[in-house]
Amino acid sequence: MTPRLFFTVLALLVLPVTIASLGYQWQWHWFPLLDLDEPPALLAYSITVTVGKFGIAITLCLLSVLTLYRWRRRPGQFVVFFFCLMAALGSAFITKSVAKEYFKEPRPYVLWLAEKGRLADSDRFYAQLPIIREHWLADGLRDMSEQQVPNWLKLHWQDEVSYSFPSGHSIAAMTIAGFYCLLLLYRRRSPWLVGGLAVWAVAVCYSRLLLALHWPADILASSILGVLFGALGAWAFIWWDRQAL
Repeated sequence: MTPRLFFTVLALLVLPVTIASLGYQWQWHWFPLLDLDEPPALLAYSITVTVGKFGIAITLCLLSVLTLYRWRRRPGQFVVFFFCLMAALGSAFITKSVAKEYFKEPRPYVLWLAEKGRLADSDRFYAQLPIIREHWLADGLRDMSEQQVPNWLKLHWQDEVSYSFPSGHSIAAMTIAGFYCLLLLYRRRSPWLVGGLAVWAVAVCYSRLLLALHWPADILASSILGVLFGALGAWAFIWWDRQAL
């Protein structure tokens, strides 16, 4: 894997996300930008769930098949591939979990609901155990209309009561995209496939902004970290592949 490949992937994945942070400095408000009861908001949610608890398994299986198709076969290849991928994702998960507890940044929807008087201030909210936060959130959302906050988003918010920085969904999407994009470029696979994967990862990041789960700084930091973890995992597999020749 050459530095040129790495910086190509870095530019494809990180540069589009920097626009969100620049826009925020220019007073762009990502939430509430969409009418939450309209199809664009539901599309954002559909993109988000591709790296959710169940969606990520389907995403990884599909991308693994596309990447390893016609790859030269080596003994133990699938085991090494799986180990490199899981090491990258595991590192991203640990980093995300530690950072959340260190920075303790409240989520945008928590501040939004607190401003509307439907939730306690963020300090009191995050001082509670996660199960208590879920109950408080459910109570605050109970009588909000479907036009204000659709039921699917209420349930999603109740599943996401941890801190905001960094974004777990974004770092997962960027780790996946960094890993698979580098392997696809290394094998000179279709640039359309690489481009489509990059668009998907960037879309996951923006979906987190539009649904009030994260701030622009969250997804930018997650993008950089995710690409680094994905690149390390891809480099390890490429190094093994070359040693097996």
